[in-house]
Amino acid sequence: MNQSSAYLSIPALLLAMLLSGCDDSEQPARSTPADSGNPIQVQVAPVEALDGQSGRTLAGVVGPVQRARMGTRQAGTVKQVLVEAGDAVEAGQPIIRIDARDLEAARRAARQQLQAARQAWEVADNNEQRFRRLFEQQLIAKARLEEAEVAASGARGRLQQAEAELAAIGVNIDYATVQAPFDGVVSEIIAEVGTFVAPGPALVIFEDRSRLEVNAAIDQASAAELAPGDVIEMNASGLDAALRGRVQAVLPALRATGVGQRLRLVIDDPPPQLAPGMIVELRLPAGDTAYPVVSIPASAVWRRGQLDGVFVVETDREQRLRARLRWVSVAPRSRGGSSVQILQGLSPGERVVVGDAVTSLVDGQLIAPRLIEPASP
Repeated sequence: MNQSSAYLSIPALLLAMLLSGCDDSEQPARSTPADSGNPIQVQVAPVEALDGQSGRTLAGVVGPVQRARMGTRQAGTVKQVLVEAGDAVEAGQPIIRIDARDLEAARRAARQQLQAARQAWEVADNNEQRFRRLFEQQLIAKARLEEAEVAASGARGRLQQAEAELAAIGVNIDYATVQAPFDGVVSEIIAEVGTFVAPGPALVIFEDRSRLEVNAAIDQASAAELAPGDVIEMNASGLDAALRGRVQAVLPALRATGVGQRLRLVIDDPPPQLAPGMIVELRLPAGDTAYPVVSIPASAVWRRGQLDGVFVVETDREQRLRARLRWVSVAPRSRGGSSVQILQGLSPGERVVVGDAVTSLVDGQLIAPRLIEPASP
């Protein structure tokens, strides 16, 4: 096995496994060797070395630094949905209103109870003050003053209880209106008008897209060469502008197996076109993990989803030539020409299948290669 086959990064393998289950009706199977029949005639081209080296590349997923899943503590029917997905909102802006007529009625009753309690306390307080003056003038016994003090204290407690009950109802009414917790973008509206909702489940999701983060699986050797604050360049398909992310930390992957690490970067000023959920290609700085940059004809690249693969000519144990599928990292800026640059996955001198045969080959296919001259870079 050529050493370059070990270049395939963990994220690319994971993405390959996920994407292999999509659009099977549009792509031929690539994992079943074809041992029967005669070898297929194919054209191959050599992998040419270019000047320079590239650091290791990783696949990362863009996400928001701050995301909130907002629900309500008030059970009821959704009365109004005031925004749509994709709308920009400001902190405190109303988003969803829940029917709270029962709470409004309870608040009116609580206000009346508060008014009655306040009047009762005022009468009891006045009686206490009056009996205190009479006691000081020795016109009544101390027991009468103590009775007035107890009555005033009880009235004061009932007043405070009425105030607390009114405040609690007001808080519940506030929860009947879902408000934006910060300036951001409405990512998703889950509730619809007329839907009965209960406390707990999210009704709307907000994202602060003024700062984004990128998470990517990373191996120990590459992680050891990075430090918080390091700047890493990255590219996203469909975006011409180069992106830069600041290393925030290397975190445990926290998978069920308990192994693996996760690189987290922060993009402080992302372009408007960059959104959560997009895949970016991180290019780690050259170091001990640097690889040579090579060039191959563009017709050798077989694209599946957001992954790029090529069929490399390899010799099996019986000295027969087979086409082996290998996932590679293509330099984004080299797309569109007759040749492309490969940042990771191939070594100079290897041979790759080119032309129309790429779309019909399966991994492990017996082939009869015919060498052609590579296209000029």
